[in-house]
Amino acid sequence: MILPSGPRFVPSPTVEQFIYAVLEGPPNEYRLLILQGSRGEGKTTGVIMACAALAEDLRLKGFKGFPLVVAFLRDTYENLKRTTLPAFRENRTKGLPIEIFDGGKQATFGPQDAPWVHFWFFGLDRAEDADRLQGFTCGVLVLEEVAPAAGIATGIPPEALGIGATSVRQAGVPKRILLPMNPPDDDHWVLKVEKHLSEAGLDFIRVHRFTMAPGEKSRHFERL
Repeated sequence: MILPSGPRFVPSPTVEQFIYAVLEGPPNEYRLLILQGSRGEGKTTGVIMACAALAEDLRLKGFKGFPLVVAFLRDTYENLKRTTLPAFRENRTKGLPIEIFDGGKQATFGPQDAPWVHFWFFGLDRAEDADRLQGFTCGVLVLEEVAPAAGIATGIPPEALGIGATSVRQAGVPKRILLPMNPPDDDHWVLKVEKHLSEAGLDFIRVHRFTMAPGEKSRHFERL
């Protein structure tokens, strides 16, 4: 992908597969895509670029409803500030057209006067965010780190998936839920996500899984 500010994004093999899966499929197919990998493997960047690629694909198909709206959820707002927003800022320093504003509650990708993607950040520990999400409309829902990391995150409960899925209804946008996450424990609900979707009346959502091998990102850049 060639970006307007000059840098070239060359994803690792698994992230590339993940991005293509965001773009592909029948227009009316609702997809949930899981990107699993260890910390530092580039999951958040992969999600940012998947959203940018989807916006680009929509533009080429004549979509007029920009920006693409993305609801980005974490277990707590503190973890958004600790790990998610720094990933956005790091990519901005590398040349991506990212702007973060509203005290870190929003970000855009693309030209400032007419952005292609608009990210809205939600921390599930904040009552105002939970209330706002229920009436929200987006084209893409991101649940980051649904599986807890020891000492860093508590994870996201399956109920948030059911609530958030009803917000994915931006007109003209193929419905996508993205789950970038650490490897979960053997008993974590995300390993049976199809069951939870069915119980929530969402069994029409198609699930696709992508697992990054440890060190894949480092080996990718060494080859480059």
